[in-house]
Amino acid sequence: MRKSINGKRRTDKNILIFIVLFIFIIYISLLLTISNRKYLFIENAFKNVSTKINEFFIDKVYSTKNYSNKMINSKIKYLQDENNDLRKALDFKEKNENFLIAEVVNHTSKTWFNKVSINKGYNSNIKKDSLVVNENGLVGFIGKVSKNQSEVKLITSVSDDNMLSVFVEAQGEAASGMLSYYDNKSDLFKVESITSKAEIKKGDSVVLSGFDNPLYKGIYVGAVVKEETDNYGLSRTVWVKSDVNFNDLMFLGVYLMEG
Repeated sequence: MRKSINGKRRTDKNILIFIVLFIFIIYISLLLTISNRKYLFIENAFKNVSTKINEFFIDKVYSTKNYSNKMINSKIKYLQDENNDLRKALDFKEKNENFLIAEVVNHTSKTWFNKVSINKGYNSNIKKDSLVVNENGLVGFIGKVSKNQSEVKLITSVSDDNMLSVFVEAQGEAASGMLSYYDNKSDLFKVESITSKAEIKKGDSVVLSGFDNPLYKGIYVGAVVKEETDNYGLSRTVWVKSDVNFNDLMFLGVYLMEG
């Protein structure tokens, strides 16, 4: 019995000594940390590892926070832009009663300069070949129509096989030409086959001629940026800049055709 008690006392004494040594080591470590002396190799290693761990967690927290803030700010910016575009579209609608406002619901990278889809179809009295604009000018024409959705063929898809007849409103007269090409690098349209001798200046307006449909005559396409002539001076070409941002189409106005 006495032997058991003595053994227990030794164990308690060993534990007490261990605790005292542990506290002493911690105390010495803290003193070494705040001192200006040179650190031992193992101290340096320990310090570097601790620093890296702290930096990792701090960077992780802050980067996550920043990412979250960027997401929120991006969403706010998108909603503000959408609200501004909708306001402009509604203002356009008030001034043009024959137009129906529709929202773009599909604009894919593969057909970026060819077409977009809108959320209105024949249930909303939209018909094929209807004119599509926004507050900045001509956007395109309705190509396909389904019950509640339509496909808009953008004017940026123009080509030699699909040209648009236009007028350049030159000084004193309208010079007719053909909108035949869109350069997505310069963001300019090419109007060629202009035979008129009228003086064309930078800033002159380019509008639809109305030859295909008299209702579309005078619809704004863009403004002249520069002019070119061929070697013989028989045919003139002008490059036109549209005010429409074809990379940011949200709300469009569709002309409601009668009949």
